[in-house]
Amino acid sequence: MGLFTGRTVYTGKWAVKDVEFISAEDQALVSRAEVVPSEFGLSVCFFMKAGGQTYIPVSTDCNAKVGESVDLAKAEIITLEKAGESDIQRIRINE
Repeated sequence: MGLFTGRTVYTGKWAVKDVEFISAEDQALVSRAEVVPSEFGLSVCFFMKAGGQTYIPVSTDCNAKVGESVDLAKAEIITLEKAGESDIQRIRINE
């Protein structure tokens, strides 16, 4: 057996599939949003009015800083696609 037998081969790059602003309906569900450290970089933690938190990783093209509040009216959700992979979402924080 060779070193690469049975290992996943990653090809291609992630491409932007869709970019959209966060809807007013979704914004109304959030009491506040803040940039937090996460396992693979920065994420936005959405503190939900109904309780609990939801996290979305920050896009690599942002200069977000830990502790920064996020203006949801300016933030964009980016959906990325790549052949053979499930779509992923990132949040772009616009100043």
